[in-house]
Amino acid sequence: MQQGKREKVNVLFVCAGNTCRSPMAEQIFADHLRRNKCLSMADVSSAGIFADNGRSMTAEAVGVLSEMGMTIKPHKSRRITVDILQNADVIVCMGEDIRGELLASSAYAFAASDGNYRIVGTAGELIGEDIPDPYGRGMDAYRRTAAMLRSMCAPLEAAVRKFQNEHKLEI
Repeated sequence: MQQGKREKVNVLFVCAGNTCRSPMAEQIFADHLRRNKCLSMADVSSAGIFADNGRSMTAEAVGVLSEMGMTIKPHKSRRITVDILQNADVIVCMGEDIRGELLASSAYAFAASDGNYRIVGTAGELIGEDIPDPYGRGMDAYRRTAAMLRSMCAPLEAAVRKFQNEHKLEI
């Protein structure tokens, strides 16, 4: 957690390329917070372990979010950096493989040296299974991914509230 007085928990979703799962998670969780009138509790963002900076979300991801009735905010992919990690309080990796890559990265090692507490978890810890990468697998795979991400929202909201309470963030 960043030093100093803040009101919001910074939630970061991480996948491989930051064009499918993590930006979908970012938008679905922000929508969940908005619908439950608790958007003020968290800033939500995403990044990718192997991302090329500046790429758009896949057309399939945009299509599924549109089917869900969401207003889609513009997205450009970002590769994980020390700054992104140091700004995060709760990091949700889309799978155990992604968490392993993240924890082994030099960016994470450097970010972790700041002494601030942050949680690094996986989707599997929230819903019992990792979120498979839908890239190249068609719209049905993206719909399944979206449904899994939506099911992750309530337990993640509870985890964010717990983080706020334990770290005495003022909301």
